[in-house]
Amino acid sequence: MNAIAALPIVNPSGERHFAARQRRIPQLDGLRGIAVLLVVLYHFVPSLGLAGIGFQRSFHFGWCGVDLFFVLSGFLIGGILLDAKESPSYFRTFYFRRFYRIFPLYYIWIFLYAVLAAGAFSHLPASIAIAWPGARPVIVYGLFLQNVVHKDLSGIAAAWLGPLWSLSVEEQFYLIMPLAVRFLPKRRLVQLLMASIVLAPVGRALAYAWIHSSAAWYVSTPLRADALAMGVLLATALRDERWKARLTRSRLPIYGMIAVLGCGVFCLAVWSPATEMRARAMWGFSCLDAFFAVIMLLALMRPRGWWSSFCQLGLLRNAGGLSYCVYIIHFAVLEICGGIIIFRFHEWPLPAHIGGVLMASLVTWAIAKTSWRYLESPMIRRGHAYGYGTRGDRSSEDEASPSNYVKVS
Repeated sequence: MNAIAALPIVNPSGERHFAARQRRIPQLDGLRGIAVLLVVLYHFVPSLGLAGIGFQRSFHFGWCGVDLFFVLSGFLIGGILLDAKESPSYFRTFYFRRFYRIFPLYYIWIFLYAVLAAGAFSHLPASIAIAWPGARPVIVYGLFLQNVVHKDLSGIAAAWLGPLWSLSVEEQFYLIMPLAVRFLPKRRLVQLLMASIVLAPVGRALAYAWIHSSAAWYVSTPLRADALAMGVLLATALRDERWKARLTRSRLPIYGMIAVLGCGVFCLAVWSPATEMRARAMWGFSCLDAFFAVIMLLALMRPRGWWSSFCQLGLLRNAGGLSYCVYIIHFAVLEICGGIIIFRFHEWPLPAHIGGVLMASLVTWAIAKTSWRYLESPMIRRGHAYGYGTRGDRSSEDEASPSNYVKVS
C-alpha cells in the first residue's frame, strides 16, 4: 500500500496543485487512540483508590502517551510540509489550517478557565479549589509560553492547565519546521533532524545535572525535539524511493529494533516510574521515542500484519478521532467529578472512586463528541478553504481527519 508518497497534481488546465497524495492511514488513527488512552489511564486509574495493587502501578507509565503524540505529529506535519514544499501558498495554507484546527478549542478552554477562576472555582472542595487567578495565566497560555515561564500549579489549575504544556511544544515546532523544510535542501534537512535527535538527550542530561528541575528538561522544546525530529525523519525516508524500498525489505531488522528498544522501554517502565528520574532524562526519552517510531513504521510497512490490524480496531480509531479534545479536558473533568463525589460522601470510599472515574469518563466522552461535531469539524472544513494549489485542495485526508491531529499532536 503506497500510503506515503508525494506527487504534484496537474489539472486539465495545466495548473499544478501541490496537494499531499496521502491516502487515509487508519493505523495512525489507532496509534493516536493508544496515545490518548495511555494518558487518560495515567490520570484516571490512580483515582480508583487501589493503592498498593500492581494493577494500578502498571498504569504509571501512561505519561509516555505524550511522546507517542510527538512522534506522530512529527511524521504527519513533516509529511504535509514535504509534500507541499513547492506550493506557492505553502506558509499561508499551512498556518491557516493549523489555526482553525488548534486555536478555537484551545482558546475556548483558556477563556473558560479565566471565567471560572474568577468565581466558580472558589466553591470547589478545598482539596482541588486552588486556582491561578488574574490575567497572568491567560497571557502565558495565550502565547503558548507555558513551557517557558516558571509556574507552580496545583488543584484545579494543575488539572485544567497542566496537560497544555505539550501544545506549546507543538506550536513552537510549527514555527521552526516549515522554515526548515521550505528552505533547506533535503540533505541539510536530514542533518538538522539527526542533530536534533543526538543533541536533545545531551541537553537533557546537562539540564538534569545542573538544574535538577523536571521543567528544564521535560517540557522544553529543544530538549524534546528528538521525538518530533524522529517523526519528520521517518516521513522524509518514506518519501525517498530508495529508503522506502530498504525499509520495506527490512522486516527482520525492524523486529530486532523493536525487541532491543522494547527491552529499554520495559526497564524504563519498571525502574523509572517517576518523571524526575535520571534514566528518563539521559536515555529514556530517546529510547521511548525511537521505539514509537519503529512500531509506527511496522504498522505502515505491513498493513496486513497483526500489529497494523490491532491499530485499526474500531475502539482505538474512535478514541483517536476524539483525542484532541479528550487530551485537553480529561484531567480537569476528573478533578471536578472527584470534587462532586467528595462533596457528596465527604470521603473517597472505593465505590465512590469507581463512580467518580466512570462519571468523568462519560462526561469527557460526551464533551469530546459534542466538540467534534459542533466546533472542531466545522473549523477544519473552514481551514480547508485554503489550498496548497492555485485552487482550494482537499486531498490531504490525514490533515482533515480529526484523528490525525492532537495536541498533539
